[in-house]
Amino acid sequence: MSDLAADKANSVNRGRRRWLQAGALGLTGLALPELFTARAMSRAAAPRETFGRAKRCVMLFLTGGVPQQDSWDPKPEAPANVRGEFSPIATNVPGIQVSEMFPQFARRVDRVTLLRSVTHDDTVHTSAGYTMLTGRRHSQANAKTATDIKPQPTDHPHVGSILSLVRPQLGPPTFVSLPEIIRDDAVNEFPGLTGGFLGERYSPLLIEGSAKTNQFAAPPLALAEGVSAARFAERQRLLSDLDQRLRTEFLSQRATIADSQRERAFSLMSSSGVQQAFDLDRETPTTRQRFGSHLFGQGCLMARRLLEAGVSLVTVYWHYEGPRDSPVWDTHANNFSHLRNRLAPPTDVAMSALLDDLSERGMLDDTLFVAMGEFGRTPKINANAGRDHWPQVATLVLAGTGVRAGAIYGASDRLGAYPADRAVTPADLTATMLHLLGVDPELDLRDQAGRIHRVCDGSPVFGLFG
Repeated sequence: MSDLAADKANSVNRGRRRWLQAGALGLTGLALPELFTARAMSRAAAPRETFGRAKRCVMLFLTGGVPQQDSWDPKPEAPANVRGEFSPIATNVPGIQVSEMFPQFARRVDRVTLLRSVTHDDTVHTSAGYTMLTGRRHSQANAKTATDIKPQPTDHPHVGSILSLVRPQLGPPTFVSLPEIIRDDAVNEFPGLTGGFLGERYSPLLIEGSAKTNQFAAPPLALAEGVSAARFAERQRLLSDLDQRLRTEFLSQRATIADSQRERAFSLMSSSGVQQAFDLDRETPTTRQRFGSHLFGQGCLMARRLLEAGVSLVTVYWHYEGPRDSPVWDTHANNFSHLRNRLAPPTDVAMSALLDDLSERGMLDDTLFVAMGEFGRTPKINANAGRDHWPQVATLVLAGTGVRAGAIYGASDRLGAYPADRAVTPADLTATMLHLLGVDPELDLRDQAGRIHRVCDGSPVFGLFG
């Protein structure tokens, strides 16, 4: 039986679906993680040892779409108008090659899985980004008027927002994003970055960064009127002495706070480690230099510091840098020049440094690492030496707990145009991430109007697990 057939068989044999109203449970403050663990462990077909192995997750989102042939799925045997200007280089895993634009990453492929067969059909930046971040196809996918695609309160929540519901924390915030809200051509905000129908309370804490200083600042949040930091700390000390019933009551009261900004202030004030994580100057100059003098690289370093401080999921979005003819990774023209001079080198440096840092600190053993964009790029080079939008196949990088190391999963065809083996949908990718993070992909959520939504329509790709 092939790996793809085995994956499908595992999905079919997982057993009868059980309904769980997570939205309602979240609002009563019940111990959701324990319930999810108990449910998942009863599912005989799913690998028990992988469910919930990831204590935390870092997602690197390379906004614009990374050209698969020029990064992690080179096609040296393809015609010149497909393979492009870059040559493949060997990695530290025999038989695996990547583009010459990623020499540092090539020496760390023994820690990752290259997922070379992710596929969907949406060519629009904003709605395709929504699909990759939520696992759901946007209702306006492939819209002719892309400016109409904007965040809506009915949007499906980001994976990090689902984790915020599943892992309610009294200390550090569960979900953080940085360094900015991403937009298409710096105008249209991407949907799928927030709590969507779960509500603003489950949206990420946004930490904005400065490209001029490569520094990040804690949001200027205020506690409730009359509540000082000292008084808040005393409340937290008293809470630790209460029994489980009173803890539940506290969580229920906390969930009724209308002002989501105030609730985020509670999270910040309860964790001195998170407050200290904002100060990158606590790192040695050598460490900061290792990540690169670039906001994306320093954002990767910030992500590691936040994970150490107890944040469960951090999303680092690629910050807009460079000339207007190619916002972010959207290389419709001068693809090779943009990759060579401003896109690939800082990404190569930052990703490699983050993998090293997590490994050296023993964090990679229980951290899920994901690097992706909203789609791939066209196999054929256009008349402007660029590559256009191509959702039919893309390559992602996965690493960390539960993920095979030094492996390739799936394959594209000889032109890097379509999946040739073990195609993976965004829904399957989302289900895989949720599984590793301890969230049952069969979970049902309630929106604020009481309607029920399945958390994910995909199935975990167990063939990715090591």
